[in-house]
Amino acid sequence: MAAKKSKLFEMAQSMMPYYPSTDESTEKIEQTMSIPNKNAGQVLGRKASIINEIRNISNCKITVAKDSDVMGEDRVVTISGIPRDIHLAEYMINSVQQMPRDTPQICGLIPTPKY
Repeated sequence: MAAKKSKLFEMAQSMMPYYPSTDESTEKIEQTMSIPNKNAGQVLGRKASIINEIRNISNCKITVAKDSDVMGEDRVVTISGIPRDIHLAEYMINSVQQMPRDTPQICGLIPTPKY
């Protein structure tokens, strides 16, 4: 199954190629990954716009550790879903860390601020 059409997914593909998972398992699992704490805001996005879009694209439940739960330089991201969808969520999380800070506006996920 291909990823849902999304401007965010298209931007991700311009950053790094996406290779779909070949895992056809339908058993739900939970997986964790670490991201640099400094990138948490970028992964979450303004008003959680980026992480909500990744949830929508991947069909996964995704939680990012709160500031109070962070120890050290990394933050834990927990992803729940079927393996194929988790693979997509991990790809998107890795990709958005390389995107410009104004990605939510570029993708139309939140309105462009008016000055």
